[in-house]
Amino acid sequence: MPAISKAKVPCIAQLASELGFASKPTLLRHLHRIDKLAPQIDPEGLYPQDWIVFRITGYRPETNTPALVPGDALRGDLSAIAEHISEYAHLTPADLAEPYETIDSLAERWSVSRKTIERYRRLGLIARRLDLGKGHRSIIFLQSTAQWFESLNAHRLGKAARFDRIPDTQIAKFERWAKTYRRRFNFSRSQTAARIALRTGHSHEGVRKVLIRIDEQSASPIFTDLGPTTTRVQRFALRAVLRGIGPSFIATHTNRPPSVIVRAINAARFSLLTSYDLPVVTDPNTVDRFADALKSIPVTTNLRTLPQTDLCALIEDMRIRQPTVVYEEHMRACAYHTLIHNAGFRIGTLSHATLSSSVLDQIETDLRWAQMLKALLIRAQFPLLISTIEHQIQGPIDTLDPSRAAFLLLGSIRVASDAIDRFDPSHKARIAAPVGLAVTRFVSQQPDVAVPQSTGKATRRVSAGYVIADWTAQITPWHRWLMPDGRIESILDRLDERDRLILVRRFGFDGTPPVTRSGLGELLGTSAIHAARFERIAVRHGLVFARGGGD
Repeated sequence: MPAISKAKVPCIAQLASELGFASKPTLLRHLHRIDKLAPQIDPEGLYPQDWIVFRITGYRPETNTPALVPGDALRGDLSAIAEHISEYAHLTPADLAEPYETIDSLAERWSVSRKTIERYRRLGLIARRLDLGKGHRSIIFLQSTAQWFESLNAHRLGKAARFDRIPDTQIAKFERWAKTYRRRFNFSRSQTAARIALRTGHSHEGVRKVLIRIDEQSASPIFTDLGPTTTRVQRFALRAVLRGIGPSFIATHTNRPPSVIVRAINAARFSLLTSYDLPVVTDPNTVDRFADALKSIPVTTNLRTLPQTDLCALIEDMRIRQPTVVYEEHMRACAYHTLIHNAGFRIGTLSHATLSSSVLDQIETDLRWAQMLKALLIRAQFPLLISTIEHQIQGPIDTLDPSRAAFLLLGSIRVASDAIDRFDPSHKARIAAPVGLAVTRFVSQQPDVAVPQSTGKATRRVSAGYVIADWTAQITPWHRWLMPDGRIESILDRLDERDRLILVRRFGFDGTPPVTRSGLGELLGTSAIHAARFERIAVRHGLVFARGGGD
């Protein structure tokens, strides 16, 4: 999922964050006003803050000393605020009343690179973020917007388009130079293109494409490098390293340098993080308002929720009624909210060009911690879930067929999880209300909930041994990628002391918050890089024992 653009002018960034509370029809009207405003902006002018708010929202705030925004800065931030609005509105293809262009189609239309299209967004090319479902987003541009931008920047687009129309005589010269640079200096294709672009005045991307065509048409290519890693290679490298395989071994297998593999792994991690549809946060104050909750005892101790894969045991567990401590629930809800928004804020600061392993690790560690808190919040609602289901089906859930009972229980846990995601702890309300409504709505939509399953006295049909999916692994989309193989926890006592310490503290198996690799390095008295290597070794040893190997 592409990273959302950020407004650079503070008052515009503030407006973008405030508009998230409006309804979808209102947000769509805001987008339409932005499209009409962009062509009217004079880059040399100055525009007061209240006028900008009025032109976008139709509401004129009362401001004694409105900030003055330069026209070129305002035009540069219009795309960012339009992207935020379309994200808040969950814009879908059905919401668009006219055809649109993608980054790739505009790059082909104007004969420029994708990076150039991204730079054009700072010049007033208004983008939208389209929700394609399942957490996927796409950057699109209305054709009317593209045509306006095209007419306004004909000189710039014409110059860019000419870069690809290189005479054959120059192409032959490029080939000779490229062979020389490759033979003498062992330059890569990108380095060679940069040098030739500097000598000739052509664009780096245009020269690089020419060099690619030269190699494609030649029986003896100049550059035999595999080039940038594909998404498939990135996912392959990530899956391998999650199984304890080192980047050096992956590099040998894929015939690429270890540094390239490390970047590929980080790219795959970033791609997954952006696919989780976390809240888009631009204001750090939004993140910090519940930060104190992260230090409270309910958030830092007794966090482990044991996996449950037996249907009969799950039903018995859900029938156990324990008093809910309001303070604990509130602290955990605040901490969960903080961790999720923290992760969303950090993701927004990254791009594929600026991926930091330490920042990615901090995001992933926060999400592991958030999952542990979410499991506790759901676990506390178990009695409510099962009583709501049995009220709707008019009898004990034990009378249902096991597959049907499992469907209702796991489905109720899923909708309860969604309700917690929408819950705002600042209201200081109880979680039970939105969870109860969500479960009631889910169960009532099932076609046979009101059909008696037996006559007379109810008989137990769910017996021990009926295996179901572990519900704790179903409540977040990142569990699959951020937690180790589910069998590892059961064999921890068979590992040596160092491997056991690493896995327990890294993934919070002892009920305490998981630690980052930097924190793990402090525990082991080493660096984060060595801690990462020790972690891979521990995971590899754990998988050997989990699969029946080892002594």
